[in-house]
Amino acid sequence: MKRRDILLIVLFVPCAALIVLFGFDIFPIADATLLRLLRETVPRLAAGGYLLLLLCLKGLGGSFCPKWRPMHLVWALPCLAVAVVNFPFSALLSGKAAIDRADLLPLFLLDCFAIALLEESFFRVLLVPLLKGERRGDLFAILISSALFGAMHLINLVSGNVGAVFLQVGYTFLLGCMLAVMLLRTGNAWLCILVHFVFDIGGTLVPELGHGPFQDLTFWILTAVFGVLCAVHIIVTLIRGKNPKNRSQNE
Repeated sequence: MKRRDILLIVLFVPCAALIVLFGFDIFPIADATLLRLLRETVPRLAAGGYLLLLLCLKGLGGSFCPKWRPMHLVWALPCLAVAVVNFPFSALLSGKAAIDRADLLPLFLLDCFAIALLEESFFRVLLVPLLKGERRGDLFAILISSALFGAMHLINLVSGNVGAVFLQVGYTFLLGCMLAVMLLRTGNAWLCILVHFVFDIGGTLVPELGHGPFQDLTFWILTAVFGVLCAVHIIVTLIRGKNPKNRSQNE
């Protein structure tokens, strides 16, 4: 047995133990918000970190060690803009929404990073190349990986809010398409994680740490405008058929 396989087996035990342990309500913490964040963050971080290590040791994590090119960052700006406008700027500035637990902001940010790391490692870094294979094109990998990414959120139907869940499935499918194209275009998983991280911060900041309606008219206008601009950007990229391999030959 190779050393890397031994390492994966050894590390699997504590990671699995953390995931199982934090799945039970056994911690004597009276702060309900703190307890909820801990129960969400620790398992996600353990699973994401283990998956990252697994991909790298198995030779599938090349996009975690990319060649940084300025044009890749420039290309990603419209996608980053979509994530930034997901912040509830107008609702917070107008007082319609407020943050009640600023003390938990560091843990909240760690949770958002853990989500981005875990989901990008699986749905983009692992699934996109696997679905693309040698015979299938980029579009197949983009659509199927994004459909699976969106369908994963159907688990939230247990909350009972059917309309909100199907809305989430729809926008996560579109977000998945954007991130899959980003990975194929730049070959950089960290850019995908950054955009996903920023998007989740904006979308969950008020629900997790505050109160009030945060998706006001200004929010939806900005979302629509930048969403359309980014969609055009993505479509043009797909039509031109540029990917990291083609780009590297031209740069």
